Amino acid sequence: MNNYNLIGKLEHVTKSYNDVVALSDISFSIERGQIIGFLGPNGSGKSTSIQLLLGLIKPQAGSVSIFGVNPFYNSKMNNLVGYIPEESQFPKWMTAFDYLFQLARFNMDDEPARERTTQVLKEVELLDVADKQVRKFSKGMRQRVKIAQALLHKPALIIGDEPFNGLDPVVRQHMFDLFRKYRKEYNCTIFLSSHILFEIEKLADKIILVYKGRTIAQGTPSRIREMIQDQPHTIEIVTKEPKKLARILIDSYDFDVVSSIQFNENTRDEGIILNIKTTRPKIFYDRFTNLVVDNKLPIVQMRPTDEGLESLFNTLTVG
Repeated sequence: MNNYNLIGKLEHVTKSYNDVVALSDISFSIERGQIIGFLGPNGSGKSTSIQLLLGLIKPQAGSVSIFGVNPFYNSKMNNLVGYIPEESQFPKWMTAFDYLFQLARFNMDDEPARERTTQVLKEVELLDVADKQVRKFSKGMRQRVKIAQALLHKPALIIGDEPFNGLDPVVRQHMFDLFRKYRKEYNCTIFLSSHILFEIEKLADKIILVYKGRTIAQGTPSRIREMIQDQPHTIEIVTKEPKKLARILIDSYDFDVVSSIQFNENTRDEGIILNIKTTRPKIFYDRFTNLVVDNKLPIVQMRPTDEGLESLFNTLTVG
């Protein structure tokens, strides 16, 4: 592969925080025009790797490059990057439009910035609430604002740290389609950290698996699927109609797809938590979005836990 096709690279990188080793001799590359899924349990080094690519920190050993230079000493490279942070703080007084408009003005004059802000709000389906303060948004709506801010300047590289957190299945699918659109229309390269193993495979050309600060596997989604298809998997779903959801899941899936449903005693303001156990997660995810739409299920949030990933990585590293 020639250098023209290489957007970013970590090569034999080690990064520690006092006595805690976040990354240990990790290596991976980001190729131009690809959508890459960057997957691993909590504490595996995903966020640290992203901070290195953004030039926010530097390694103790190894090398980091983005667009052919070291990002820690070349902050101007950030103009080519759109970043979706896992956590962010929004000014309490700002509306969605004002927030994005002020960011857009860093790269363009007022009128183009106004037009671009309107366009991006429409793309993430928030145009109808553009004049509402962001602090009053739901978690999923705030997540879409973060995605919108990354898309504003049509970057060459989009980096997302858990970008699908808080999105219901229907909105998540729309975001998948939006990323595909940006890859096609603007030749974006997209690098997405996620726990959503069996959904990210629908989007990614390449998947990188990391565990305890090391890259332990990478390849096409079909290759990774062969490695993980028999691993147990737990999915946490927040809904306002838990009994209806449980009944539909029981009626719609065989026992090997949904092996148990547990109602969590802990409740959230948005709804009740259900923990779904499955040994066939691909089948579960393939059908679930249609079930939500066809039955008008009020899904507030859905996220896999780390159990399936932990089981997989233990298998790969212990045998």
